Amino acid sequence: MRYLLLLLCSTFLMHASESDSVPRRIPKLDLESLSPDSFMVESDIVNMSAGWFPRVGTFRSIELSGSDGLIFLDGIFHQHSNISGDVFGMSGLTFNKNTGYSIDDRIPLLPFSSEENDEDFIEQEYSTQYLRTRFSIPELGMLLRIGLGIRFVNSMLFAEDNSKSYLNLQNSLAPLHELHAISLDETELMSHVSFELPFYGASLDLLGQQSYSFYSLFGGMNLNYVLESNLTHQSIIMQGRDEIRYPSGSNILTLQKRSFMQEIERIRMSIETGLGWEFGFGPLHLGFEGYVLMPLNSILKNHEWNTIFIGLRSSVGISF
Repeated sequence: MRYLLLLLCSTFLMHASESDSVPRRIPKLDLESLSPDSFMVESDIVNMSAGWFPRVGTFRSIELSGSDGLIFLDGIFHQHSNISGDVFGMSGLTFNKNTGYSIDDRIPLLPFSSEENDEDFIEQEYSTQYLRTRFSIPELGMLLRIGLGIRFVNSMLFAEDNSKSYLNLQNSLAPLHELHAISLDETELMSHVSFELPFYGASLDLLGQQSYSFYSLFGGMNLNYVLESNLTHQSIIMQGRDEIRYPSGSNILTLQKRSFMQEIERIRMSIETGLGWEFGFGPLHLGFEGYVLMPLNSILKNHEWNTIFIGLRSSVGISF
């Protein structure tokens, strides 16, 4: 029995040493195929692309889009800060985009009262509403966007006049500070052409039905035509309004209100660029974008007055 046990143990050890001496074949693992950044599935039933620069399938949509500047700002920024008052019929003054007074200081007061009158208040603002179509170009991995709509813009410039004095209640001369405000209220017909490049997201084409969610960069050109333009020039008492008013009893006096069509450039061009998020599920399309409009020509024919528009835009539409 002792010899039998020794024989079995030696046989087991020999087999173990032989199996350890034989090299094992380790399967190769392609780590690139497991990259979470992108993957693609293509078949007769489903086409899917996800990750960086996803391939968007063929679709067309018509969308209603709108914008009204930024959330806490009007979104209008003037490039040229100094414009001679001769342009507006006010020689001796220089108009620019900045003023040392806040919006609350410019609110009109009721005649011979300290109560505010918000109904006649003029402030800088703009808004757009337009229809656009989006066409995917799968061969280029991009989308073409064409739009037509209306833009409403009220741009303002300011000039301070500290050259006057008034007789106060103490029967002595006191400085009278006036703020001249130029408001250019315009209605423009807006046309838009741009290209959109999805750079991250996913796209799914299931049985010919397109769905997607991606972030995108876009850039293009805007061409606007001014349909209506009206200029309003007001003088506002900033210091001394508690003791003196204009003949109307208010702290604001309208000096001129007229059409400004001959001095303005009616055809405006600008470059548009921005970043957005687009979502589509079946026939429904939604989008949110932040954009910048850089002007290519001036508002006025013979004087430099350019405005940059920065805003947020939303859109909703359907496939067709």
